[in-house]
Amino acid sequence: MPSVVVAVGRAESNQRWVEVFQQLQPDWSFFAWEPQADQAPADFAVVWRPSVQLFQDQPSLQAIFNIGAGVDGIDFSQIPDSVPVYRVEDAGMAVQMAEYAVYGMLLATQRFAPYVEQQAQQQWLQQEPIYRKQWPVGVMGYGQIGRQVAQVLHQLGYPVSVWTRTARAADSGIQFFAGQEQFSAFLQQSRVLINVLPLTPQTRGIINQAALAQLQPQGFVINMARGPHIVEQDLIHMLESGHVTGALLDVFDIEPLPQTHPFWRHPRIHVTPHISGVSLREPTAQQIHQKMQALLQNQPVSGLVDRSRMY
Repeated sequence: MPSVVVAVGRAESNQRWVEVFQQLQPDWSFFAWEPQADQAPADFAVVWRPSVQLFQDQPSLQAIFNIGAGVDGIDFSQIPDSVPVYRVEDAGMAVQMAEYAVYGMLLATQRFAPYVEQQAQQQWLQQEPIYRKQWPVGVMGYGQIGRQVAQVLHQLGYPVSVWTRTARAADSGIQFFAGQEQFSAFLQQSRVLINVLPLTPQTRGIINQAALAQLQPQGFVINMARGPHIVEQDLIHMLESGHVTGALLDVFDIEPLPQTHPFWRHPRIHVTPHISGVSLREPTAQQIHQKMQALLQNQPVSGLVDRSRMY
């Protein structure tokens, strides 16, 4: 009977996940991790930003399953190369993040903002319509989440381009760019920049002053990947210059965002508390459970993390 330790956050959260998994597989042993407690050895671990203490307490793990798509919160130096790490590929996050991107587009275009003010003034006045061809979108990243974001915005009529670090097969109606040699061309035809890249040493700080300066005038930035993708002071500088007119930010270098951080008070920055794509407990647990079953049956398991690429 497989044994699974759950370490996804606070004790009460761990216990809720344990209960969901136990319903899926009543004959397995699921238990919440207690640091430095004398607990039985586990075969698998279900984690989110786990403490290195977990891997010291559980040295016999056969596989690790991350409840999110991003694995930058895992210290791989503490995990033997022989232990595979799997990530969740979607489980409801992609559609949430596409919805968040649409929210960002409405902020960028100010499609409905004037009507909020007009209602307060009891004013009936129709504003000029938005011409979507004037709002070309550039999506950085094209995994399951990036694909959903790009396709939804394309269906809404926005010109959409995609940039990936390595070449991908193109989808109809979306222009693709790949590699550092095509990064500038991608930026130059984008007015709204949406980031859903994984955080790796190569993508850290990729949204900097040099990149932002290449966006079309009156650009807008939407970041729902990881905070360190953006050089924060560069973003503030470009907002003050007027070349970038606004930003919707869901992720930050330090989370929770400190109360003294200038992003809170900046009039052209919209802050949300890392909610653009929340792992839905039941679908996520079902996906991880299926991966565990496949692994036990020596079947192919999707979502294996390539440690050299960090995704």
